[in-house]
Amino acid sequence: MNKTQKHIIIAGVPRAGKTSICSKLVKTLKYQHLAMDAVMVSFEEAFPETHVTHTDRWDFIETSKIFIKFMKRMSKTGNYDKLGYRLAFDLYHITPKDYFENIDKDCCDIYFFGYPNITVEEKFKEIRKFDTEYDWTSKKEDQIVLDHIKDYIEISKWLENECKKYNLPFIDISHNRDKVIEDFVKGI
Repeated sequence: MNKTQKHIIIAGVPRAGKTSICSKLVKTLKYQHLAMDAVMVSFEEAFPETHVTHTDRWDFIETSKIFIKFMKRMSKTGNYDKLGYRLAFDLYHITPKDYFENIDKDCCDIYFFGYPNITVEEKFKEIRKFDTEYDWTSKKEDQIVLDHIKDYIEISKWLENECKKYNLPFIDISHNRDKVIEDFVKGI
């Protein structure tokens, strides 16, 4: 695969714009969006013996070790290559280390998104601004969302440092979310 035919993984913390980015890639570059959260929930419910769980905080590190096997197979399947399809994976449950050690970089790029440089209050205001009926945050009380944001900011900082270790791209969407997302999609 050449650069324009690579699959792409849009990874990072919840509410970092991953689904928005994948939606734009579908419209502008004809990627096929594979929302991995839906796959995670399906695995959790249909195959509990796999211990793949849809977690929402630091447990994603352990889930990544299990789930990376699925990601590796999906990114290497011959059917997509033969038909010229490119996948845009949208997921939280992968670590920079697991990507670096398991995924063929010749067929699949990754970009991590997070918000390490924003206050909890600023992120909460932004989330409420962008909430849709489909976002899990729209169905939660303010305090629950605030508690999650605090963790996601810390996880964003951790992801940013891990990306540096493995020389992987980390995109900070702490501020100017729309412009950062627009610039990223234009650069693909």
